[in-house]
Amino acid sequence: MNIREIAAKNAIARTGIEGYDYCLNPYVGCGHGCRYCYAAFMKQFTGHSEPWGDFVDVKANVADVLQRQLRRIRGGTLLIGTVTDPYQPLEKRYCLTRDCLTALIPSSLEVHILTRSPLVVRDTDVLKELSRVEVGLSITTNREDVKRVFEPRAPSIASRVEALKALHDAGLRT
Repeated sequence: MNIREIAAKNAIARTGIEGYDYCLNPYVGCGHGCRYCYAAFMKQFTGHSEPWGDFVDVKANVADVLQRQLRRIRGGTLLIGTVTDPYQPLEKRYCLTRDCLTALIPSSLEVHILTRSPLVVRDTDVLKELSRVEVGLSITTNREDVKRVFEPRAPSIASRVEALKALHDAGLRT
């Protein structure tokens, strides 16, 4: 895995995804290596020669950039994880998604998160501080053998189901 720290120019961008006004991606690339990932097109903008799933650019300053951008944003819906998994394995070390969520607490944005990782449960305390938040965990199959083929480095199905239950039990919308 090629890991590179980069400086983000922007944290939030306008999105054309129906139902959302903005998107935020703390990383470029994803360590899960899902075979069907629609975000693989992003590779063309990175300068990486490795296959999609074999590199991650870490936007080291993304939370600081987000705080500056939030001064100009007055509400709307924000989707975190449109072209990366915000809770991919590197999040455990870098905590960029957690730092971004903390920066979002005083904002009026409605926050939606998409992930495949039970690591999101780590941030339950911060998620509960947000005024409007919803967390989704992608589950593409109920068979672990199929998951291993299509999502070779993604967390187990059982761990995702357990994470959804934990978030729901904590009073969060899932």
